[in-house]
Amino acid sequence: MTFSLRRGYSAWSLAFTISIPAIYALVLILFADRAGAHDHDQFLVFHELQYWNASLFGLAKQWSPVMCSGLSLAGEPQVPFASLTMLVAYALGPLQGIGVGTALYLLVGWVGAYLYSGQWFGDRGARALAGSLFIGNGFFICRMSRGHLDFVPFLALPLALWAIHRAALSDLPLTRARMVWVTLLLGCLFAIVIDGSPVAIIHWCFWVGLYSVTLSFSSRSTLPIVAFIGACAVAGLLDAGYVWPMVSAQVNFPRLTPDSFTGPWSLPWFMLIPMRGKLLPANGTGIELSVFIGPVLFYLIWHYRRALREELPREMKVPLLVVSLASIWLGMGSLRVAHVPVELSPFDWLRPLPGFRSMNVTGRYWGFLALPLSLLAAAALRRYIHETGHGRRRTILIGSALVIQLTFQAESLVVGRLPSRPYEQPSLDGLFDGKLETIRALRIVDSDEEPHEQGEFISPTQAVVNCYDMDDFTRADVQPGTHLVKTAQLVTPGGTFDVPLDAGFLTWNHIRILPSAAALPMDEMSHPVSMLHIELNQAFHTQWKSSDCVMKRGDKGNLVADCPIDRVQAEALDLTFFDPVSALGTQVSLRTAAALGFAIPLLGLVSFVRKSRELVPAQSLE
Repeated sequence: MTFSLRRGYSAWSLAFTISIPAIYALVLILFADRAGAHDHDQFLVFHELQYWNASLFGLAKQWSPVMCSGLSLAGEPQVPFASLTMLVAYALGPLQGIGVGTALYLLVGWVGAYLYSGQWFGDRGARALAGSLFIGNGFFICRMSRGHLDFVPFLALPLALWAIHRAALSDLPLTRARMVWVTLLLGCLFAIVIDGSPVAIIHWCFWVGLYSVTLSFSSRSTLPIVAFIGACAVAGLLDAGYVWPMVSAQVNFPRLTPDSFTGPWSLPWFMLIPMRGKLLPANGTGIELSVFIGPVLFYLIWHYRRALREELPREMKVPLLVVSLASIWLGMGSLRVAHVPVELSPFDWLRPLPGFRSMNVTGRYWGFLALPLSLLAAAALRRYIHETGHGRRRTILIGSALVIQLTFQAESLVVGRLPSRPYEQPSLDGLFDGKLETIRALRIVDSDEEPHEQGEFISPTQAVVNCYDMDDFTRADVQPGTHLVKTAQLVTPGGTFDVPLDAGFLTWNHIRILPSAAALPMDEMSHPVSMLHIELNQAFHTQWKSSDCVMKRGDKGNLVADCPIDRVQAEALDLTFFDPVSALGTQVSLRTAAALGFAIPLLGLVSFVRKSRELVPAQSLE
């Protein structure tokens, strides 16, 4: 007897379909005002930095003095510019942007998997089940549990793949306008996914790119590759305000990590065991390596493996298989560490490239498996439900799968949010309105009895010296306190004299130093070779400039200004930070967004009209 998936909903499949999104919705609503776990707090700070920057100084990412010893927002790859969560944050605030953006990504993931699975499943029930199982995969549950918000955009994967299929393999005649329209929409999706998520470029885009190449070969059409390349080009312009300065900063801050190896045994272990920690030796914990579906769903997939292999359409089977195998192989990382020849280690081939040289936990490549596993689990579960009677064994088996899924999901999502602090958004009223602002630097004193997160303390006028940020940037010797000038010395032929200076921030990107003439040794200042040497309580960056002083890097990474004495006597000293690539990229992003806002509706209308004409019978047009 042949099995068909063209049947209605069943009670069990409906339970999976509804309960998985319901738990997400319940957790997001109940903990909507919480700052979240450690890493969630960090990404909340990243959103706050850009929110404050845009609200007070302008949209272009420039400098922030309130994280670590000061860093370039333009070059910090995890500070968003136009990601989905950041776009919402501009309107609603940082925490609300993250919450609403996460909910939208879950919706995109569900809808994308629903549409993508429609190339295999004929009935809506199976598609809906696949959508829920996809967003309920352990990869996303563990990421949200930990607060790894840069992996949440990976939920858009099936929507991107479906769009490429529709653009390249549609039964309807493919007009040029429709192809361009789909490519532009795909480019918009690419832009919001990679923005603020550098891991998306080396994982998500790698998956989509390899899938497109494989689909082109298997379908003997160049259109999938064209759609992918075109989408990347659109994203590069639409998200130029993020991508361009981030790529430019890699020259000075490449973030080199040591080679690592992740044993392949970790893949089945974290696929079957509902575990977030680590028992087997691996480069990463369950948070990093999990693609959990549970033992019951895995058993059903294995039980129906031959039938599923035969049913899966070839246009899906070949790309999914190729990308899955490549992801498993790359996920092991550097096989050279395991004494395997470099010729057999694709990751070592890619290691010198930007992004790949910064990777540590390579097992994240296994996240692609969330899509094929959800498809196979949906097909296997539906087949088992319809082929077996209403017996006790079926109830126990499927009930166990549902309990395992929901227990792991609910416990994982709640555990990081429950003890977290309520969020309070700092007021921006009256800040940086033309007067010098003092920024207070402090050091967090953390303990098991009284744990703290950096988001509790960072504000537009308060910096955390011992910040949590694993990216590459200058970490200077910054002392707690409100003094922006660390040391100031008048260097003369007759000796060196300490002098008091008053300094503050007109904006985050503009420091003004006000020498006190009454406190300066006037006799020594009259010497023609006298110079004022100022070491600031802030990190050096090459983009800090001054028309009066020579900017240098101090011995401990601090920003140093050497100023001629005649300029000191004449007026205040102004130091400014300006990243021209970020400013240019922001303008390109805004103009591209305006152009797309006109082109996408127009091309969509043209495509819709042509499609409608193609569907009208010829005799009705006479």
